[in-house]
Amino acid sequence: ALVLADQHPERAAGVFFFACNMDPSGTKEIEFGPTLQRCFGRHVNDYAALSPTPGDFEAFSSAVGQMQQTEPNYSAADLARIHVPVTIVLSENDEFIKREHAEYLARSIPGAEFVLLPGVSHFAPLQRPALFNRAVLDFLRKVDARA
Repeated sequence: ALVLADQHPERAAGVFFFACNMDPSGTKEIEFGPTLQRCFGRHVNDYAALSPTPGDFEAFSSAVGQMQQTEPNYSAADLARIHVPVTIVLSENDEFIKREHAEYLARSIPGAEFVLLPGVSHFAPLQRPALFNRAVLDFLRKVDARA
């Protein structure tokens, strides 16, 4: 979404950027604790039920991991070109994205806001949907107010 906002700002009214990285340094080493194991199991089941390639979850998961380690690769100067409303959102206990990276993104994008969701992990939409939805709705109200 941030790449779209950079390359085609006319197509992005704003970006709600939840638990994502913009360069490989933003990711953590993955530790498969209980929360991650539980959520990963759910993702495997959801993928099997909803994907047109239900047997390919392992390949899909591997591709996502490769992507996080290599793409995108935006510098602070690249981020400074983004001029749409941006809210960088991270969960307090995110298993994949470093907090300092999310804070760096918020500092590097003009006018961006950083929101930390307390007491949840990368799976905040599943863990505390009301908390997550409130953050989304707050963002949408800000974008709407600018329109």
